[in-house]
Amino acid sequence: MSTITSYDRLEDLGRVRLSQNFFMRDFLYSEIAAWHGLRNMPDHPEQAIAVGKLLCEHLLEPLQATFGRIHIRSAYRSPLVNKFGNENKLNCASNESNYAGHIWDYADAQGKRGATACIVIPWLVDHVDKGGSWTAMAWWIHDHLPYSSLYFFTRLAAFNIGWHEAPMRRIDSYATPKGCLTRPGMANHQGSHASEYAGFPTLVKAARTTQAVAAGPAPTGTAPVPGAAPGAASRPVAAQEQHSPAAGRGRAVAARVTPDAPVAGNVQGFMPQTGGPILYRAIHTKTMWRKVGSHASVHNAIHGRDGAAGLFARKVRIDYARHGDPLYVLVWEAGAPVGYVIKADPSSANGIRVSSVPMADLLGFEARGQAGQRELERYFAAAGSG
Repeated sequence: MSTITSYDRLEDLGRVRLSQNFFMRDFLYSEIAAWHGLRNMPDHPEQAIAVGKLLCEHLLEPLQATFGRIHIRSAYRSPLVNKFGNENKLNCASNESNYAGHIWDYADAQGKRGATACIVIPWLVDHVDKGGSWTAMAWWIHDHLPYSSLYFFTRLAAFNIGWHEAPMRRIDSYATPKGCLTRPGMANHQGSHASEYAGFPTLVKAARTTQAVAAGPAPTGTAPVPGAAPGAASRPVAAQEQHSPAAGRGRAVAARVTPDAPVAGNVQGFMPQTGGPILYRAIHTKTMWRKVGSHASVHNAIHGRDGAAGLFARKVRIDYARHGDPLYVLVWEAGAPVGYVIKADPSSANGIRVSSVPMADLLGFEARGQAGQRELERYFAAAGSG
């Protein structure tokens, strides 16, 4: 979708479906814009749509499926609206700090993408009215969802919830108790916090729309440079390949894989999905979470000389005695809807077996810095390839 230059284009933008229950129009209303006569629409609609899908699929849909309808208080803000709100002390941070936050269509200073929405959950409003604390919901989300940041407010138990390519996993609040509830490095960050939200409902796995996943997290074209003015130079983003249904038969086609449908068998080809960095995590008998950041593509990380296939064949130049035998490798592209788990399979031609893993699960493993054998084997079992 090109720049919004007419009312018809704005209508079309509002009708874009981001997930099963959310459309782009749900996120465009701004009281600041409505009162002061400002236009709240993205400079780069495709970028806003891309990260909006990820925010909805990974965070808002599971929250609504578990706790009932959620209300969007404030979500997307154009640079114009956010700048006005900041300069007039209307509870808006600076544009620079809101890129990849409330300003969805601009990457942050590190070139990472993200999206934030301020929401109210009526279930939580009732919980607090009965004497409960917002911290229970914070810990529930921390244990169950791949959020980047949470910020709780004093009225209606409203809170900002953000998805980000490089999640911070940090929770702050203006409501009592004020300050930082948790962040990486704090003693309370790791492990289960189930005792903090006793009586809360069990996570309901939200259905995911094929449309939302198939559309991919990053569009063909360009992504805006953080802080760039409208019309300024942009950095290229890898184009997402399109395939007919027949093109994907017999192998994994990453852009067409739904996050809940593991890929069975030996995957031979992998398409770029976002142009984001490739993350590679090897699990050994001694080193449980070995990070590698040098792979140029998902295909190379799995099939390349220094990829998973080479690791299991003991051809990678690492100290196997120090790290121990390789058990699994996890590979994903930042911002993509799915990644992959790989294990050795002597019966296959290339010595490995690959299955897909939902991005929410991968981000959970990354936050913990570990993934157990039983957790990983279920992806192969679900794919009928175990």
